[in-house]
Amino acid sequence: MPFTTKNMKFILTLLLSSLLLSVSMGKDKKILFLGNSYTAQSANFIKEVFKREGGSYELRFGTPGGKDLHFHLTNPTSQKALQSAKWDFVVIQDQSQKPGLGGQYTQGFHTAAKGLCSAIRKQGAKPCFFMTWGRRDGDKRNARVYPDFITMHGKISASYEKAAEENGALLAPVGRAFAIVHGQDKALFRKLYKSDGSHPSSEGGYLAACVLWGTLTGKDPVSIRWNGSLNSSQAKVLREAAQSVLKNKG
Repeated sequence: MPFTTKNMKFILTLLLSSLLLSVSMGKDKKILFLGNSYTAQSANFIKEVFKREGGSYELRFGTPGGKDLHFHLTNPTSQKALQSAKWDFVVIQDQSQKPGLGGQYTQGFHTAAKGLCSAIRKQGAKPCFFMTWGRRDGDKRNARVYPDFITMHGKISASYEKAAEENGALLAPVGRAFAIVHGQDKALFRKLYKSDGSHPSSEGGYLAACVLWGTLTGKDPVSIRWNGSLNSSQAKVLREAAQSVLKNKG
């Protein structure tokens, strides 16, 4: 091609377009997770789904065991993490029993949720609640309040739904997805848990990752191609459960 002014303009246009595209593609979405062992034991699946399903994401986790939202609201390490970057989303998860126990525990959850959402917004980020699930066989330590999965799920989910609505936050309804599997396939439901009947197994962590990915990206979890360590038919059922709860948020 002979070198002309017209050709030079064309080349410069291509270079500028390429530069703008690279800048656009290189901007990571930044997501901070503040929770406890429930988030920590789902983290590998969350990381893999976000990495494998396209987009550019930077994920960071603050997940000391057994901690609640009040801890993250007042803990210097959690607050330093919150203030360390311009996050797009901050995902927050409470201790697994407190939100639905009633009395001071539920009130404490809502008070801390309000304070933490306010702190998140001051950083320019959108808060997102990670709704946890009822324990597989209820909670033996609080059997009167949580005699079985369905009762515990109902109380936990109601608190998270209220907190998300009152604080104008996103809600990743992972607990609802557990409930869908409970209603459809009891054998697969039991596989969502480790042997303690509380923490997520590979299946449970995968389901949590699908719901969180769908919530934060706005994409359909059924489009996820990665099955992790699960067989393809089980992974498909879990993706469909994630899709169902996100399609029926009301």
